[in-house]
Amino acid sequence: MNEDDEKFLQSFEQCSLSGKCLTHAAHIRMAWLQMERSASFEEALERIRSGLMVFNSSVKTVAYHETITVAFARLIYSRSAAEKHQHWQDFLDKNSDLLAKDCLNAFYSPEILSSPKASVSFIEPDRAPLPINSEKPCPRK
Repeated sequence: MNEDDEKFLQSFEQCSLSGKCLTHAAHIRMAWLQMERSASFEEALERIRSGLMVFNSSVKTVAYHETITVAFARLIYSRSAAEKHQHWQDFLDKNSDLLAKDCLNAFYSPEILSSPKASVSFIEPDRAPLPINSEKPCPRK
């Protein structure tokens, strides 16, 4: 990780980013950085989950969604596994489709993602399986 990535992750973990700074792109970056610094997917996912919950509590929001968190983590992991230790900007350039909030529509129907159950526990996709380890699992339109 470069110095800018370290500072970003430290700001996130110390909850010193404003809530407005934790955009969708910042979520993706934070998750990618956790993947880069963790020994396993499970460890990274736990850091992502707990980090988001602590951050949300610091900005007094309950906007955590388990299915979206796990689905994006699986997508990020599958894409970063083949090219470990690349720079964030390189990862982003190769995977810019992850920045589209509708990226998960290829895998999930709106009914699943909007269900109350999906926000508190992970639900497998109903349209297409999430990748385990593939290079470009998010179909482009």
